[in-house]
Amino acid sequence: MAEEKKAYDDWMQHYACDDPYWKVPTRYMDRSRVGGQERKLDKFDRLYPGCVDDLFEGVPTYYCVLCVSKNDSREAIEKAYERKKKCSVYPEEVVERAYEMLSDKGKRSAYDEIIRVFMKVLLAFTASEKREITEDHADWLEREKKRATMEYIMENHGAWFYLFSRGAPTFYELLGVNRAKLKEGEEVKCKKKNVDPRLAEEICKTLNNPQLRFEYDFMLDELSSIFDANPFAEELLSGLQGRGAFHRRKKAFLKGKDAAYLMVLKYHNYLNRYEKTMDEHRDWQEYTGDKTFYSVLNMDAGSVPADKREAERFIRDAYRDKERTEEVNLAYSVLKNSRLREDYDWLLKHGEWLSKMHKLNIEKAGKVQINAVMEMVDAAVGNTK
Repeated sequence: MAEEKKAYDDWMQHYACDDPYWKVPTRYMDRSRVGGQERKLDKFDRLYPGCVDDLFEGVPTYYCVLCVSKNDSREAIEKAYERKKKCSVYPEEVVERAYEMLSDKGKRSAYDEIIRVFMKVLLAFTASEKREITEDHADWLEREKKRATMEYIMENHGAWFYLFSRGAPTFYELLGVNRAKLKEGEEVKCKKKNVDPRLAEEICKTLNNPQLRFEYDFMLDELSSIFDANPFAEELLSGLQGRGAFHRRKKAFLKGKDAAYLMVLKYHNYLNRYEKTMDEHRDWQEYTGDKTFYSVLNMDAGSVPADKREAERFIRDAYRDKERTEEVNLAYSVLKNSRLREDYDWLLKHGEWLSKMHKLNIEKAGKVQINAVMEMVDAAVGNTK
């Protein structure tokens, strides 16, 4: 469990954090005594539109929005900004303001003063007004935590999301277990007969890991509420995931097809990456067999140095004396780019068995056919590790 919990906690530190710079004062001060602070806040509101309004609406401080501290560098703030643009419940304009104010030393200093003055002004607020702002603030934090958790699950457990969104039985249904009657800490066991023991073992391994069970249960609860409450659930999920459409079917998907269900659990992430890579780089298709980009440049893939700069130099030397054909230029453009080269090397390593699995229609294929493909794949993956 320690490894899974650490991975989740590391992710959450980047996407959903506490707000140490937010503290609503509990004591009350007559409004006449904070008039000077209100005038300061009005001035800041004119100089930096939106910043003061965000605080009064309960939006966490911009440090919390980006999950950074007052001591973080501009580089750290830029990285945080790029992360939050992809995953956050905060409106786009709030994230933009947070980056604008914290990435500039002068504006960051002004924002720190805005927070200080804002807290002074809150002294004149009634208890109910303070409570309302505090509740709004807590709601923002909770929503951001839920969004970050869901994004983490989709990033790391795409198979769960895929199976649920297509109407497959839940892990509990497949095992014949009543989730509501499970006691805290109780070991989950398969109670149904004729369930593929490989599938039962895979699922029990997940549900008996406290961190993974928390993540799976969180996904079930959140997605169930979305599907039950919103007629546009498919569009919402598609936008949330950003990876194509998902369809919640009325008829159970893969019900009774244990081998297919197991294949999805084990290899969905591989297939998802394969489909994405092939879709983005259609011109790589003819260079994943006997002819590769390495052979086009008369290179041995295993001889490319691990160091990024040395690798670029090595590839550039191989390209230097080649005739500048379209094929040679394509090979060089892919291999000199470390990120593209990583994707291409992964495709060379796994592409052969992934292409065979990709062509398999798991809804129509029989148990024998699915098991034969999975046996071949299990052997291939084992040989490439």
